[in-house]
Amino acid sequence: MNVFPPFRRVPTSALAGLTAWVALATGSASRLETQAAPLDLAAALRVARVSGPLRKIADARETAGNGRVGESGQWPNPSIEWRRENLGSSLQPDIFATAYIPLDLTGRRLALRQATGAGRQRVQADAEAERRDAELAVARAWLHAAAANGARAVATRQLEALDEIASVDAARLREGLVSEAVGLRTQLEADRARVVLVTATGDAARAGAQLARLIGVRPDALPTLATLAAPAMPVAPDSNTVKAVALRARPEVRARESALREAQRRYTAERRGLIGDMQLQGGTKQTSGFMTGQIGLAMPFPLFNRNDAARQRSRGEYAEAQALRDDMLNQIEGGVGAAWRAYVASRGAAQAASTFDARGREIARIARVAYREGHVTLTELLDAERAATDALNTHLRWAADAWLSRLEFERALGARLDESSPLDLPLLSTLLTTGS
Repeated sequence: MNVFPPFRRVPTSALAGLTAWVALATGSASRLETQAAPLDLAAALRVARVSGPLRKIADARETAGNGRVGESGQWPNPSIEWRRENLGSSLQPDIFATAYIPLDLTGRRLALRQATGAGRQRVQADAEAERRDAELAVARAWLHAAAANGARAVATRQLEALDEIASVDAARLREGLVSEAVGLRTQLEADRARVVLVTATGDAARAGAQLARLIGVRPDALPTLATLAAPAMPVAPDSNTVKAVALRARPEVRARESALREAQRRYTAERRGLIGDMQLQGGTKQTSGFMTGQIGLAMPFPLFNRNDAARQRSRGEYAEAQALRDDMLNQIEGGVGAAWRAYVASRGAAQAASTFDARGREIARIARVAYREGHVTLTELLDAERAATDALNTHLRWAADAWLSRLEFERALGARLDESSPLDLPLLSTLLTTGS
């Protein structure tokens, strides 16, 4: 009697997935058709752009920032005064009606208005950069969650395989075909795999909860994640082209350039603020029964306050804006160079790394067949199972790292994370010709 059952069993989850796929492909009207599609990376980005908290925070900060930069550039309001004098006396009342109109003869308000325009450009560029960072955070969370789900599936496969080996050796032990040490060893390996599965399950749950938070859904409403697969990796342009594209396309550069213009114009405005706004006065006056007109000019005299503190502050802010702009340019050159090298290295290893999954499964299959036929020992079989598991987990890490290298490369270039393809290197040709 053959007491050695087949080593490979199709998991229940795989059968359920196959059934769902067949039902959807054939247009079945069953309940499976109403189930949500797996959440892939593009779908996660799409949901996050609508309901993600980081995107909402960036939008709110842009609104508040536009309001802040606009406060100092607003034109002052004119004022109207009506006054009646000689109340409670035998004298005829004097009645005044006066309008006060501020005059910007020094051009300070005009410089502040120009600073406001540059400030709005800075706020918009900063918000765009913050949205890109938010999308990259969502992509990282999705990759982490998908890799954690994959690690849990690998741990499940390992537990099923070792449980099966342990049950076979337990049956063979009862028949005296193997030693007691062999039975204990296989059961020990199965129990270790069970503990690994518990850890993997917890990691997947925590990663899923973090992804749900970043895309703005409840953890219990998070759809099933799509399987993590390694991305295609197109040829990257040369490093000089990459740096030129980044310096032209990165919103951080536009933000720092706009901040420098804003600081320069505010410094100009404060230098003109030695004399404050003058005030033109005009109106009517009724006194002793006669209606007369009045006109006047009020000007603050720079005796105690000559705007020294404001000029010093704006001069320091201008110097800071220059330093931040120069530092940002250096940071982008270094960052895009590092991202380019990481992407090129990942692409160079893609051909070998993309086969880890298949080779790991083949190792396990060959070892099981050989063990069943008595050609390898239990130790060799367990080593092969461990090597297969390591290969599967390495494939998951490679897929996540390859995606991160692509995403961070695109982030360094300043290209937007596309809904259908998180990296679209052909966009570089558009970026290179834009504005030329």
